[in-house]
Amino acid sequence: MKKWHRICHLDHLLVILLSILYLSGCIVNIFYSTHREPELPIPQFLQRQIEAFPPGWYVEESDIVIWTAANDPHGKFTNAPWAVAVDFWYKDGARISKGLATAHEQIFVYKSSFDAQTVSYPSEYWATYWEGWITSRAGYIPQGWIYRPPHADRFEFKCWGGDGIAKPELCSFILRYEEYIIVFDTPIVDYMTLDDLQRVLEVIDQEMTRHLKNSTLRPGPRPVPTALDKLK
Repeated sequence: MKKWHRICHLDHLLVILLSILYLSGCIVNIFYSTHREPELPIPQFLQRQIEAFPPGWYVEESDIVIWTAANDPHGKFTNAPWAVAVDFWYKDGARISKGLATAHEQIFVYKSSFDAQTVSYPSEYWATYWEGWITSRAGYIPQGWIYRPPHADRFEFKCWGGDGIAKPELCSFILRYEEYIIVFDTPIVDYMTLDDLQRVLEVIDQEMTRHLKNSTLRPGPRPVPTALDKLK
């Protein structure tokens, strides 16, 4: 009987030890920081995307803004160390204003892949937007949509409005590639159809795959860029 007690005691100690090692690994991952060399070249990345947009869409340097966690401690705009926010504009030839419609994209850069993997939403805004607290109707995947970026670690896709079946008014997606989370939303109209949106997604997937393949992740703090020219 004493022998069985000793075996059970050893089993309990082993479980406790394994639990401590597991938790220690999680803690290390949480505080472990990496940086990528070279960093994602944001201007070129966006240029490849705008080339996939239908005619009439454009983006200017003034439409690209860097967000940092230091300037946003409550995570309203980003819970990543830094992010890039972009407004794409559509303008027909008759209009003098900035544009007729806008598509929005944010690229969130985390200190590690583990860090990005544990994030449900990259900001307070996206949590409210994606969960339907801003939009009045529940999101849906349009009938006939089957595309999924083949290299993404995470892909979620939703649309709103329209007929609620196959012709939405607005669509949005969330992507993750290792330590990067990309979110995007656009109106669905004759100058940005679901087929057009799929082409943009295909380009993002290709460019992110190429970047990860041609860059190296190294231990150490991730520099926060102060200007776009630091990301070329």
